[in-house]
Amino acid sequence: MKPLLASACMASLTLAFPARAQQSDATDSLGSVSSENSFGRDRNVSVLERPRPDYTPEPLEFGSIEVMPRIAIGAGYDDNLYAQRTDRIGDGYVRIRPRISITRPSPNLRLSLNGELDLLRYFDRASENATQYNFDGHALYTISRDTSLSLAASHGRYSQERVSPDSPTNSVRPTLFTITDGSATLSHTFNRLRLRGVIDIENRDYRDGRTPTDTVVDQDFRDHTTVTATGISEYALNPSIALFLAGSYNARDYRTRIGPVPARDSTGFELAAGSSFELGRMMRGSLRLGYLQQNYKDPTFRNISGLLVRGEVAYFMTPLITVTGTIDRSVSETGILGATGYLKTTTTLRADYELLRNLILGASAELEKRDFQNLDRKDDRWTLRASASYLMSKRIALRGDFQRRSQSSTGALPGREFIDNRISVGVTFSGL
Repeated sequence: MKPLLASACMASLTLAFPARAQQSDATDSLGSVSSENSFGRDRNVSVLERPRPDYTPEPLEFGSIEVMPRIAIGAGYDDNLYAQRTDRIGDGYVRIRPRISITRPSPNLRLSLNGELDLLRYFDRASENATQYNFDGHALYTISRDTSLSLAASHGRYSQERVSPDSPTNSVRPTLFTITDGSATLSHTFNRLRLRGVIDIENRDYRDGRTPTDTVVDQDFRDHTTVTATGISEYALNPSIALFLAGSYNARDYRTRIGPVPARDSTGFELAAGSSFELGRMMRGSLRLGYLQQNYKDPTFRNISGLLVRGEVAYFMTPLITVTGTIDRSVSETGILGATGYLKTTTTLRADYELLRNLILGASAELEKRDFQNLDRKDDRWTLRASASYLMSKRIALRGDFQRRSQSSTGALPGREFIDNRISVGVTFSGL
């Protein structure tokens, strides 16, 4: 895969899970539609994918091993730390994110290990400080020209943002939780037909909080393990268009509950059909439509079902401007007592502009709609973001970031409504 502007900022170890929300600022990485796909559609590249040899960090080489150290250092200000509608409290912060990547490149067996520490420290509100980390490993074994096996594992500790709908408002500190994940992907290509199977196992463990009077804020009811099996069959009609069928089955197993709220054990599935495509040199993407359903074991919980929509499209307006749109509709777990979960629909529009070879500007708008089940509540959240990345050299990159988040909520039991602004600047040092 072409480098995703790696020298501009610290690479994030995100797995796109709903509750793993982290503070967004100038130490985060960027993303875009990748040109890496089943059928080599790369007649155009996005602004963020474009190779920049003069500004791409070079790893340290120790025989067949490549080592890439990085550290991102940033500072910023958040004007509404506790996501309140009134009585807003703001504070400045510093953030330090060292990361190291160790890779063994090989045409047959590629191995990689990554580790990242994320230290967030506020000037006055020490209760909001967070120490997060993540370790992950990946192995890609090319069995033959047409067959490959990919194995991945990760473990990390995270601090849930106050703006999350699942964050308890009576806890004096943000909720801490760990995620341990492992997956295996087997791919095989028969001429124009590509088959892929994925098994993923994820475990989440939440730590109890404390109120100002030292009363326990129970979070154990959120602990669960999710096993997901996915199969995808993709057929290329021609080099530019492929059709695919995709299906998945999941089982979500919660810790046994003793008390008024039963465990949210459930099983679910997704079925969808779609297409991946490249339309000349102007557009590339993937879209799917289908049906999703999540069935809960306890009869007091209402099942969730509905339309599945998922896709990402990149429009190459000019060689220097890339516009990317995404949409995703899925069933998410929640930490709100009384709710089964929620049906989440997220749409995003992003534009990236290469003003100079080493100066990239970005702007995005995201709308996330949450429809809670077993609870009369609907949330709408807007996230507006603007950023600038300036690549000084192979080793140094500067970045500025502004983010504005707002939430509105309706229903008999609505959630919080707030507006939160965060501004930050940062510098990333790569290599030695």
